Amino acid sequence: MMLAFVVATEADAAEKKKPAVKKPAAKKKAAAAKKKAPRNKGKAGGVQKQFSNSDIYAKMDFKPGQREKFEAIQQKLQTALDAWDASPKGQKLLELQAAADTASTPEEKSKAAGAMGQIRQLSAERSAIERRYEPEILAILTPQQKATLLGHKLCNKILSGKLGKALKADQVGKLKSYCMQAGAGIVKGSVSAGRAEAQLQSLAIGLLDDGQKKKLGIRVPPKKDPKKNNDKNNRNRRRQNNNKKKPTKQQIEAYKKAQAAHKKAVEAVRAQQ
Repeated sequence: MMLAFVVATEADAAEKKKPAVKKPAAKKKAAAAKKKAPRNKGKAGGVQKQFSNSDIYAKMDFKPGQREKFEAIQQKLQTALDAWDASPKGQKLLELQAAADTASTPEEKSKAAGAMGQIRQLSAERSAIERRYEPEILAILTPQQKATLLGHKLCNKILSGKLGKALKADQVGKLKSYCMQAGAGIVKGSVSAGRAEAQLQSLAIGLLDDGQKKKLGIRVPPKKDPKKNNDKNNRNRRRQNNNKKKPTKQQIEAYKKAQAAHKKAVEAVRAQQ
């Protein structure tokens, strides 16, 4: 076997001693690539927003053999949902939702608003598949497990939308707490699923600060200045007092005569006693 040796010449050694030449272009490309890297949409301030199936299962405290039954039904549901998502309707829903979520110009927002009816219709068709399997799933769960599952589902539904994605980490934590309470309310029958979802949407909007609301196009009412309101109320009271008519001399004289007559009548009654 032959071994090949590379002999370093003096020129080579001198070349090695030269300082390395910086390549600013490469650095700029790396910085640009880093800047364009997509953010993890499932995070809010470093905290995972939506619940994964494993998160939900961990909180449901399954009994022996119960989890296997639950996962078998869930797998049937997921297969049905995957088939619908792959259909033309499913692809259309994804396309419309993506356009609505990323709309930034007035034209795009107007187009997204016009597509909301179609989005609701297609979402309802997808939800109908979930409702078909829901009785079978809930039948094997305890009331507490049902509340846990329904609460997490409500939470994920809101967090997957534009409103949920705007929430900060602490706001997400409060919303999750509201959702767990809503799940318990549905199981007890004190609130319907539709009503609970509407209430949670309102609560989620209430968690937003003014800056977040403006970015989502939600109207922010002007803040009232208590001092200005007090000044205004005082002016109104003074105006009302000034507008009251002063009694005339004739009215004053008539009032005095009436008072004197009343006094004489009282004295006459007392004298007869």
